[in-house]
Amino acid sequence: MKRYLLIPGCCLLRRSLPILIWLKPGRSYAKMSHAPAEPDFVRGQRVYASECAVCHGKNGEGQQVDNRYVFPPLWGKDSYNWGAGMHQINTAANFIKANMPLGERYSLSDQQAWDVALFINSQERPQDPRFDGSVSQTAEAYHQHNDRYGKPSPVDRHLLGSQAF
Repeated sequence: MKRYLLIPGCCLLRRSLPILIWLKPGRSYAKMSHAPAEPDFVRGQRVYASECAVCHGKNGEGQQVDNRYVFPPLWGKDSYNWGAGMHQINTAANFIKANMPLGERYSLSDQQAWDVALFINSQERPQDPRFDGSVSQTAEAYHQHNDRYGKPSPVDRHLLGSQAF
């Protein structure tokens, strides 16, 4: 394994610090089997605005330095797709609870983690790679779990997945 000396104030260090912090050992998932109360889109929107938008952007677009993401987009064309594990609300809630906000692990309540996971995963993203031309058939075949694919958007009621990137 190669080792590199990082010099304080170095351009590489300043640009890489968010990624280095995120990649440090200890990333985990909480073990919440269910939300204390039904996850709520509006509460999640508030949590996102106050706790997540500073890094991930007001519209979930992430942040880039030199055309590389230092904070990943959470929805939109460059985010994870409808087939990724994080599109499941329970998976996202457990990851968020144990790892977010950056540097403040376990600072959100269980309910906040579930609410913001619902909010994030109620936004359009790249299509499920198993998509066969029909959102309803893809939802029936692959999305019979805790996710929003093929369900009405809380924003404008279109079927999530039907406007995927």
